[in-house]
Amino acid sequence: MINLSPDQEERASKLHKESLVIDATSLDHVATKKRWFDQARSGGVDVVWVTMGGYAGMINTVRAVASVLRFIETNSEEAVQVRTSDEMRQAKKDGKMGILFATQDAACLDGDYAYLTIMKQFGYQVMGLTYSESNMLGDGCGERTREERGLSYFGLDVVAEMNRLGIIIDLAHCGDATTMDALKASKAPCLFTHANVRAISDSSRNKTDEQIHAMAESGGVMGICALPRMVNNDLRAASLDGILDHIDYVVNLVGIDHVGFAGDFTDSIERVKLGEMLPGTTYGSSSRATPTQGSGWAYWRVKRPDMLGTLEERDVVPYAKGLDNLSKLPNLTRGLIARGYDDESITKILGKNWLRVLDIVAGDT
Repeated sequence: MINLSPDQEERASKLHKESLVIDATSLDHVATKKRWFDQARSGGVDVVWVTMGGYAGMINTVRAVASVLRFIETNSEEAVQVRTSDEMRQAKKDGKMGILFATQDAACLDGDYAYLTIMKQFGYQVMGLTYSESNMLGDGCGERTREERGLSYFGLDVVAEMNRLGIIIDLAHCGDATTMDALKASKAPCLFTHANVRAISDSSRNKTDEQIHAMAESGGVMGICALPRMVNNDLRAASLDGILDHIDYVVNLVGIDHVGFAGDFTDSIERVKLGEMLPGTTYGSSSRATPTQGSGWAYWRVKRPDMLGTLEERDVVPYAKGLDNLSKLPNLTRGLIARGYDDESITKILGKNWLRVLDIVAGDT
């Protein structure tokens, strides 16, 4: 898959170990289950931006926070909550993995943006405006009106309040019109934490050249992810080379300062292999959504299989070959070396670009 010389292999190992490596979209299993926490650690990940809560109601977000905080408390010798770039660097120095709180949806606000103050107090530094569905702010990337329906007045108020509080706006799951509205309205850099290039793979979860340009002009970053349908139109053909193609495309389009990595890995495939699905659940089920409810990943795999793949494929089609879980993240560094990237560029992709936006928006809060 990747052929490096001995000198290049040594360079890759040293660079990956010394860089501050950030996965900008980890699901909460990485910060609640030791197996997947250890898997991330084995891949040299220093910080995970853990997306939790944010969906239906503030109480569910509080429960999610409590679960992750309990994990951190139980594993305090290895895990620590982080809010700033300095805290991330200190975590690495201390030999711990930093956990930064994030969401993929703002539906938890329940129509009251005063809740953002609570989110900030919890330590949320990154917040998605919409998931794939519509909410009170705007349309998600799966909706039939995604190209026309932009931010609501409430959505504009939320953007302004997030700017004021220093919470970074994430547009990864937003529809086209909502994405562009938010980029125009925000006075701070915006992120596509886990979204790839639509010109390469035409899923509506991916971003157009126009959107990528606008994100870069805001000072933001997009995280290339390993979700198979977002890497390649044929989701069974997704590979590390495909991920590198997306990175190359963004670099050539808007420059090295606007691209990073975000795995967006689920534990479902490994659970299926290990036979660990919870009693009473079925493959393709979710604790927060079923295929008959209008929210959550299960619903969108039924309504829009063209966007991510079918419900059944989620549990059987692996992530991009060569980078199918966080333990394989050193392959990204090796692949970037094979593509001719210099050390400074690689450290930016692995983490520095995320740190820059965090410093600008969240500062030392």
